[in-house]
Amino acid sequence: MRGDLNDTGISREVQLRHTLMPLTWGALIFGLHAIPGTDLPKETFLDLLHVDKATHLAMFAVLSSSVFVALGKTGMIRKYKWYAVLALVLYGIGLEFAQDMWFVGRQASWGDMLADSAGVLAGRFAFRCVYGCWN
Repeated sequence: MRGDLNDTGISREVQLRHTLMPLTWGALIFGLHAIPGTDLPKETFLDLLHVDKATHLAMFAVLSSSVFVALGKTGMIRKYKWYAVLALVLYGIGLEFAQDMWFVGRQASWGDMLADSAGVLAGRFAFRCVYGCWN
């Protein structure tokens, strides 16, 4: 039975349950980034600037928070917290470049990359505030 536990004593079933939310949210973010540009609503530049960046920040804050909750619940927060931050920031940057190269009518945006990264840090900060752990 020991083979079903990780080094923190958490079963694989519990690990899977806690990682389902971040995986689902990450897939949703990918799907939203893949929407063709022609299918997006037309807005003025000023409207789009504020809503778009706030949306990127919020999506990545939720993703980041869910990743840190999963890491905390599975006892892996101390070991993987900075790897998670790096992976999430790279995910946001990678999605922006993917938009530019593969998705129809979309282009990479440095502002979106910055908003995604800020969302990752906001999610990490929210996790620390809510759970009161400075791990």
